Amino acid sequence: MCHEGGCGACVVAVRAPLPPNNEVKLFSVNSCLVSVLSCHGWEVTTVEGIGNRTMGYHDIQARLARFNGTQCGYCTPGWIMNMYSLYESKNKNLSMKEIENSFASNICRCTGYRSIADAFKSFATDVDDRLKNKLIDLEDLDFVKPCGVNCKTNCQHKCDKKDSKHKSEEAEDWFVVDDASEIVIDCGSTKFYKVYNLNDVFKAMERNGEYRLIAGNTGQGVYHVSNYPPTVIDIFNVAVLKGHSMDVNLILGAGMPLTEMMELFLKISGENEDFSYLKQFYDHMDLVAHIPVRNIGTIGGNLFMKHTNNDFQSDLFLLFETVGATLTIAEAPIKKRTVSLPDFLKLDMNRKLIMNVMLPPLSRFCSIKTFKIMPRSQNAHAVVNAGFLFHFKQNSNILEKAFIVYGSISPKFIHAEKTEAMLAGKDPYTDETLQMVLKSLADELTAEEAPPEPSASYRKMLALALYYKAILSLCPDDRLNPKYRSGAEAIKRHTSKGNQVFDTDKSVWPLNQPVPKLEALQQCSGEATFANDLTTQPDEVFAAFVTADARPGSVISGFDANDALKLSGVIAFYSAKDIPGDNSFTPTNISLVTNNEEILCSQKVLFYGQPVGIIVAVREKIANKAAKMVKVLYSSESKDKPILTASDVLKSPQKDQRLVNNKTREPTETGKDVNCVIYGDITFESQYHYTMEPQTCVVKPTEDGMEVYSASQWLDLPNVAIAQCLKISANKVNVIVRRVGGAYGSKISRQCQIACAAALVSHLQGKTCRFVMSIEDNMRVVGKRVPTYCNFEIGVNKEGEIQYLKNRYYQDNGCSSNETISPITLNHFLSCYDTKRWYIEANSVATDTPSNTWCRAPASTEGVAMIEYMMERIAYNLGKDPLQVRMLNYAKGDNTIPELIDQLKKDANYDERVKEIKKFNDGNRWRKRALKVMPMTYEIFYLSPYNSVVSILHSDGSVILTHGGIEMGQGINTKVAQVCAYTLGIPLDKVSVKPSTSFTSPNNTVTGGSIGSECVAFATIKACEILMERLKPVKAKMNNPSWEQLVQQAFSENIDLQASYLNSFKDNLKPYDIYGIVALEVEVDILTGNQDVIRVDLLEDIGRSLSPEIDIGQIEGSFVMGLGYWTSEKLMYDIDTGKLLTDRTWTYKPPGIKDIPADFRVYFRRNSSNPYGVLQSKATGEPAFCLAVVVTHAIREAVRAARLDAGYPDQWVEIPNPCTVENIFTAVGHKLEHFKLK
Repeated sequence: MCHEGGCGACVVAVRAPLPPNNEVKLFSVNSCLVSVLSCHGWEVTTVEGIGNRTMGYHDIQARLARFNGTQCGYCTPGWIMNMYSLYESKNKNLSMKEIENSFASNICRCTGYRSIADAFKSFATDVDDRLKNKLIDLEDLDFVKPCGVNCKTNCQHKCDKKDSKHKSEEAEDWFVVDDASEIVIDCGSTKFYKVYNLNDVFKAMERNGEYRLIAGNTGQGVYHVSNYPPTVIDIFNVAVLKGHSMDVNLILGAGMPLTEMMELFLKISGENEDFSYLKQFYDHMDLVAHIPVRNIGTIGGNLFMKHTNNDFQSDLFLLFETVGATLTIAEAPIKKRTVSLPDFLKLDMNRKLIMNVMLPPLSRFCSIKTFKIMPRSQNAHAVVNAGFLFHFKQNSNILEKAFIVYGSISPKFIHAEKTEAMLAGKDPYTDETLQMVLKSLADELTAEEAPPEPSASYRKMLALALYYKAILSLCPDDRLNPKYRSGAEAIKRHTSKGNQVFDTDKSVWPLNQPVPKLEALQQCSGEATFANDLTTQPDEVFAAFVTADARPGSVISGFDANDALKLSGVIAFYSAKDIPGDNSFTPTNISLVTNNEEILCSQKVLFYGQPVGIIVAVREKIANKAAKMVKVLYSSESKDKPILTASDVLKSPQKDQRLVNNKTREPTETGKDVNCVIYGDITFESQYHYTMEPQTCVVKPTEDGMEVYSASQWLDLPNVAIAQCLKISANKVNVIVRRVGGAYGSKISRQCQIACAAALVSHLQGKTCRFVMSIEDNMRVVGKRVPTYCNFEIGVNKEGEIQYLKNRYYQDNGCSSNETISPITLNHFLSCYDTKRWYIEANSVATDTPSNTWCRAPASTEGVAMIEYMMERIAYNLGKDPLQVRMLNYAKGDNTIPELIDQLKKDANYDERVKEIKKFNDGNRWRKRALKVMPMTYEIFYLSPYNSVVSILHSDGSVILTHGGIEMGQGINTKVAQVCAYTLGIPLDKVSVKPSTSFTSPNNTVTGGSIGSECVAFATIKACEILMERLKPVKAKMNNPSWEQLVQQAFSENIDLQASYLNSFKDNLKPYDIYGIVALEVEVDILTGNQDVIRVDLLEDIGRSLSPEIDIGQIEGSFVMGLGYWTSEKLMYDIDTGKLLTDRTWTYKPPGIKDIPADFRVYFRRNSSNPYGVLQSKATGEPAFCLAVVVTHAIREAVRAARLDAGYPDQWVEIPNPCTVENIFTAVGHKLEHFKLK
């Protein structure tokens, strides 16, 4: 997906002999980072290679399926292969902690990680009883069959036999290699050299002027290389660069992979006291990148990247420089020199090579501490990293010398040299010295702004706080106030756990039965197909957008594509004038769409990066490269700063043209008992959907039209849009969707732009066209969550009851108003409260950004967040319990919320934990905890139409089902199959759900709003009832027939065994409310801004679940995606041009596996039903997202406690959203005098 080792979707297992001793090892790598030419001598195994339907499924695949650890399934092969590599390489000897810590490489946007973590931790040698019992229960249910062939007897396909081994496991552990000779491959513009000795390295470097050395090539994940020089030299197998030796120093070969280096650090630190500091290096390196990168990324490669790019936050450079390591540089095979690390950065490295690193021993009079502060728990580069080495005089607290090293301050900064000199002869463990050092550092550190990195002011103050943390960590107990010790270490997540509590009624099974997804095994084996899995077609082409990288308002006059068209493999360039029909991917003759949006911009640029043309080439990489070579010509280039936010609009002279009032709600009464008036404003920013499957479409010509394999949530829109843009009839366009690899709203309308572009190319070229957008283009071109700005005034009485409320909010549509959500936001703002005194003004604004779109829980997230913020403000201003204030303002009558709050407080042990938190906070100055409870009422309304076609096959009574919904991870196919089986009275395994197409399900609406599964289930029930009615007279004539007998008899009587139903608003399905309560406890590291969600208890009323395990997964995944939105996911733009700066996995950070709640408990409301829902169920896909805003309230409360400790007056703490490490840290209001020892 990302092509930079940041998502984990492409992880594979490699078995290869590794130098220097050619021991055969199994390890995981990111296939996107490894050149195929570097794989010489490797055995590469993909997920299909460890198990599939014919050879049987591996235990890891079956286990993840059983634990419901897949949703959309796009990321699943990468998870499986990372676990497989880990499990086999460690001889199946893994602890739960080790397993959970080993998946920094893998992102999952759907599941919320808990189910994946549980599945894999069940393989641990120390697996707990909870997981043991769950595994036994799941295996007893036996839904997942290890054999996919369904052998009648003596199955040979089960991979779970004790004596079975994968073929690679039977290979020898050692591999004898003859003296390998240089391999040269001529790739046209580049020659690739695979070398095995130092002589060949230097010969290859001398042959041509420009060259590039690669080993693991993992630097591609940091600094993309699109143009390789004439010579590329792979030095991964040069034995002399591998291994280690020990004289006085520890000498590490520069070609040593980081994983091997870490293992060595752990071993030597336990054996040699002089190198005990290496254990701390090991812990620090555990935060660097992730296992597949560290498996092939080398010491020399990391250091050379720092040499080439001084702004690179190299943790390796920082660690080595902290202890005064030196490098050996080879200028020729026998000519070498030793240099310090700072001198290395200044050295001309042309025709030179890093040979090794020499780490010195440290005496017992040395103390060392290092830190790496990141925006999330794992796999992120440092906001600031720091290393501190204190060399004391013998048996004294007086310093002989000190080293203070920082990264991420500025490209040239390494040492705080003045402060180091000042520390000589001082005792660092006094308040006097501490303040002196902090003031010196404040003068010496000059942090530079480096967007999109956090601000210079934050990074500078954080650097000072890290020095303080180091002193707290090393200070003797008798010289430190014990309340301050908690600031010594950075927050580190412990092993997580979860609990799921729900009822299931066996009398209605397979309905309400906790079953895994129908497609789970296929997803776990890579057999599940997505849009881009269409087999390679003869003469197929690839397409990529050319974008207008100019300020909004610039006017296009033409294009110069000559350079691009000269590139070998480039076929064509198309612009708006080449579109035969309507230049619109949002035709207005379809529901939910009000404005045309251009497929390709024809004149005025609406946002930086808007698609203006299409390049067609024979390879995807060629198309992407060529797209950047097309010159866009402008008749005028705008000089105006872009208007990027709602606040910008309100300050702009263009306010009247850009602002629309969509709805106003007047109060029906006003209270008179106004004791306090509260004013405020809030801003909620945007969020990238981060689907693991990028925006993708493959269009294949057919004899009478085209097949469109689209990653779309909507069959009808691309069908209509493609037909109209090509000026062909809609019956020539068959849109086919087997499944979508994550969507969350991004593939409702936005996907249609890619589908139209691919269809245009296929139409004009007469060939199959693949269009797969890069992550950068995904993030720049496609709209995101609608940002919101809110301004409010609230009058309350002395108890907190609202007397009047005025809320004016403005939601940012981007450049088009097609998906205006502000009226819907108004409905969700009402939530569970008495609203008769509320005035609400719902506005939308137009900005110079991509047209924003639906994003998981759109409108509801913003509506609930606004009113819950206001409730917290009321409680704070009056000094009241926020729950009591909410209770006072609840809607009267039949309100379920109070009952649910009482239940959750009991389940969560709320009262006792509040006391424990107070005790913790009283005893800890630099760690603070808070526990917050928040309610939600979420109104569900139905969409239509959706169809379902149910066909019974006469030969064996099995059932085929196809429908107009889209499977995108939410389990729609599983739920619909359960409903079908229940209604027909047959086993679940009799039902098979086939892909959705616009030919079998024409005119269907979008799958979204959490309601698609219910609507399709309803249509399925109706279709099944039609069939049962037809079978009724046949059955009446038979004597208790089996299902198969009944079907066969009906067939013989020419009964139609296929029925369809299209649900519509005529079915009068009634809206209903979903109720939810959450209690969240957070711990904040006050000295860094890092936070850890310790525990979440989430209670949701979901009626009678159609499929409990599916619904649990939806709730957990939704909530964790919400946590990301409110904490780590920050989008940043260049305010001068409008260019998105956070457009990669390197700069945009959704939650990882160690960012989820450490203790995650989900409860379904007991004995619940829903008279208005389908078979008494309620939707679950989005409501839990709304509850995630509670994390901001808890963080604010923790920061408030820290500010009170610092002596600040008790004031409302405003933390901008999202609550990033920077925003949390800044809100504390640190001052140097706050940093004390006594």
